[in-house]
Amino acid sequence: MNKQVITWITAIGLLTTMSNAVAQAGITANYKVSADELWNAVDFHQPSENIMPPIASSTRDGEGLGALKVNMLKGGGEVHLQLVYYSPEERAFNYIIQSSPLPVSNYVGEVRVKSLGEGRSQLTWRGVYDPAGVSQEEADAALQGFYEAIAGRIGEMFPKE
Repeated sequence: MNKQVITWITAIGLLTTMSNAVAQAGITANYKVSADELWNAVDFHQPSENIMPPIASSTRDGEGLGALKVNMLKGGGEVHLQLVYYSPEERAFNYIIQSSPLPVSNYVGEVRVKSLGEGRSQLTWRGVYDPAGVSQEEADAALQGFYEAIAGRIGEMFPKE
């Protein structure tokens, strides 16, 4: 099966998951930095620990669509991710969590960077998922805290609006 067919199958699966998901959390934040610079900071291929305070270190296997990443959490445990949509031209990617100690299942993450012009850009980072072993509110709070930590760390790198 070629990469184009896999991309279409993945896209259909993402749309189904995102439209049927029970819970979701995320952030939208504006920064005083070009969209290209912001994209370079958040791109899936960059080390996660640079922008995610709960991550101690990360390793990546592969480039582009299908790339795998393992994020080692500071408190112990690993989050295994797979890149399932990738468009550097659109400054966008989606990934799934294959396994993790997080209280979620069927997780699909979405990251988008948009130019606002005049050296400003917007980051949208969200996830849809099913709670696993906790209430929806507890899962939402855990993920929302994670996204807010990302926005805060990026705010240390680039002025936040």
